[in-house]
Amino acid sequence: MELAPVKGFKHLVRDLDTGAILNIDTTAPLGLKLAKEKRRKEKEQLENNTKDINSIKSEITEIKTMLKILLTEGKDHG
Repeated sequence: MELAPVKGFKHLVRDLDTGAILNIDTTAPLGLKLAKEKRRKEKEQLENNTKDINSIKSEITEIKTMLKILLTEGKDHG
């Protein structure tokens, strides 16, 4: 397999036997992998934050209900 550089692209070469353009940059796949992992972690963090917010909202609703009951009972006895 004989390779020739592609003019204007330092990481691309042409296979002179098949005419195919090949990327010889070995760091590109690593960069893509890291970017994908970062997106996965960000999505996971967003899901965790959403669960936490929903839990807090539920607890606040429960506290408000308890306070209403306490205030209603206080009016009945006072």
